[in-house]
Amino acid sequence: MFYLHIKNYGKYRMTTPTIVSQYAEDSSHIEWNNNITDLKYSAGVIGVSTVKPLLHISRQPRNDITMQTWYIKATGFNFTNLPQQISGITVTIAMERHGRVTDDTVQLCYQDEPVGENLAFLTWDPITVYGGAVAATWKVKNLSADMIQDPSFGLLLRYQSHPRWPHSTVPIIRSIDMQVS
Repeated sequence: MFYLHIKNYGKYRMTTPTIVSQYAEDSSHIEWNNNITDLKYSAGVIGVSTVKPLLHISRQPRNDITMQTWYIKATGFNFTNLPQQISGITVTIAMERHGRVTDDTVQLCYQDEPVGENLAFLTWDPITVYGGAVAATWKVKNLSADMIQDPSFGLLLRYQSHPRWPHSTVPIIRSIDMQVS
């Protein structure tokens, strides 16, 4: 579920976004349902899905049809008590992928621009952890507590059809959490 929470994990806190929006660079990409803003903190929501399935239609040996979702931009994590020296950022995403939807973009953003490394990888796990608590700053230069506390700091997400298995699948995102150490 998408709900605003701040949990203590050891010395530092994990929190969810307070601002969630979506956009597309191409109108053929698959939009998320209108309740995308419920990713913020609505305890009654069981997840946010796309308006129609992502498809992979196999037309061998060439001309496969695969699809991508619109980008989700999750910002406004409202961290408190951040360390002066940032050693790592951990993002945990709970998502129903149904074994057919994989990452396209999992990247930090700041002032409406992607920053650092895209940590997307071929995964179908329902709970996926990106980054880490130690030495995982996503290759962001000059990462600071001030940058992380800026309301424009956050995460860009986009998903795609599995590149090898034909399917018609509706992905459902259940939660997005970020922890800074």
